[in-house]
Amino acid sequence: MNKHIKWILDQYKAQKWFVLIMVIFTLASSAVQIAYPYAFKRMIDLLTDILAKPDLYPAPMVEVKRIIMLLIVIGAAQFLTGFYPCFRAWVNLRFEHSVRMHYFKHITKKDYRFFQKFRTGDVVTRLTDDLSEYPKISWFMGSGIFRAFNSFSLIMFSLLVMFSINVKLTLLSIAPLPLMMVAFYFTSEKLYTNFARNQRAISDINNQLEMSFSGIRIVKSYVSEDKYNRFFDIALAKRFKTEMSVVKLNAILTLIYQYIDYFAQIGVILFGGYMAVKGQISVGTFFLFYTYLSMMIFPLLDLPQLFVSGKQAFVNIDRLQEMKYHPTFNKEEEHGKDIDTFSGLAFEKVNCSYPEKESTVIQDVTFQLGPTEKMLILGATGSGKTTIANLILGLIKPDSGKIIISNEDLEDINIKSLRQMVAYVPQEPSLFSGSIKGNIMLANDQASQEEYCIALAASQMKDEIAAFPLKDETTVGHRGLGVSGGQKQRITIARALIKRPKLLILDDITASLDAENEEKLWHDINRDYPNTAAIVISHRLSTLRYVDTVLFIDSSGRAHKATHDKLVFDNKEYHDFLHEHLKK
Repeated sequence: MNKHIKWILDQYKAQKWFVLIMVIFTLASSAVQIAYPYAFKRMIDLLTDILAKPDLYPAPMVEVKRIIMLLIVIGAAQFLTGFYPCFRAWVNLRFEHSVRMHYFKHITKKDYRFFQKFRTGDVVTRLTDDLSEYPKISWFMGSGIFRAFNSFSLIMFSLLVMFSINVKLTLLSIAPLPLMMVAFYFTSEKLYTNFARNQRAISDINNQLEMSFSGIRIVKSYVSEDKYNRFFDIALAKRFKTEMSVVKLNAILTLIYQYIDYFAQIGVILFGGYMAVKGQISVGTFFLFYTYLSMMIFPLLDLPQLFVSGKQAFVNIDRLQEMKYHPTFNKEEEHGKDIDTFSGLAFEKVNCSYPEKESTVIQDVTFQLGPTEKMLILGATGSGKTTIANLILGLIKPDSGKIIISNEDLEDINIKSLRQMVAYVPQEPSLFSGSIKGNIMLANDQASQEEYCIALAASQMKDEIAAFPLKDETTVGHRGLGVSGGQKQRITIARALIKRPKLLILDDITASLDAENEEKLWHDINRDYPNTAAIVISHRLSTLRYVDTVLFIDSSGRAHKATHDKLVFDNKEYHDFLHEHLKK
């Protein structure tokens, strides 16, 4: 089975009851459309016979009334089936929502390599533009396929009636179909290629927009507006070119289909009219064929158009599947053992490298961390300090060696339960659009007001928030616009502390704190979170006063763990590293 058809059938299984209603609604709609001309044919033929042979109809009005009643019943049914397009549009939205949620869940489970390949604007395009409106996936699965099914059923019902009346005239009516299929066969591959190129151009546009607006302060500070205007103009020109190629090809195909069908319609009118004049068919039959042929013009166009829009939708499906099946080492959240206590952490000969780097970042790293121990990681820029934090969180995977947490191999731990126990404050703080309180409560929406106040005070943000006009209901913009860099960092610290984590990882966060606030932070952490272990990554040597041990990453990526005093006397590279930093 074709992979795209299988994909669509899988989506239909998930929405089977709505699909079943659509099938019934479609058949009913087609049957009602076909019934109306047939009832009029009977009316015309009856009136013709009454006028020609009045003796055969002693009570003609009784026969006329029966047909009028039939027309009224068909009209009532047509009113009900008139809601079919609305229901079809609603089902389109259901498909759009379910597909988007399905792929969004998969994307959130990807590792860092995925987000290096697929930029933000590209991912947004695939989850929005590739899904909605004509002729994208949700439209194709709902309106696209069921419009074609409606057209097919309408044509089949019409043909059944037409074949039962006159075979020659019916064969002339369906003559355009083979020509339409031939036209599609020779253009299908070009359609797929052009549409795929156009979707990539749309992704490039959205990437350019995302980069421009997320970095707008940098663009303005370097007076680079004209440069970014040129970049955007180039991207727009590329999209215009690819989109015009799709529009031109669609326009040519539509014209071909229309003219093929129009010629067939002219032939039927001439041939059918000749037969009616000669008395070979009745006037009602000619009316029926003419009406059915007029009704079948757009359905006949819909059938080949299904293949055209299908080729375009298949491009979008492939783009979604490409994201879903991009390799990742992240495990499913349901995998492994749950842990809810932290009894220690151990690295055993851990090696780790990144595909884009030729050398190993950290080598044979071995150390242990106690259940309430505070450890500082020091090392030169790029030595692998953040890599260790990412390894603990399961964001990246070691090339070799073992990571043991609470006496369990990290590979055997349910990663969701681990992350619920650990709080991480990254080097680059990230806030979401919304209130300050909403950002803090994101980590633990069940936290009490007391826990919230303790976390806020420990992060040294309580007084500053109190000075805001809307207090903690103050709205921060995308990525924390509206608050300073230091305030943004301290909000993320409060977000971490409100979890009451068993292990707290702080990645170079003291750069946003002055010496006084740093001292207060550690005082409050030790007082309010005494059972929390901490791993601190910092370049500030004053942090040494607040930790128990130091993990030093040397220039070769190897780790040395001990107290500060012991490392100073036993490790020359550590001694030199401190000396260089003191000079700065």
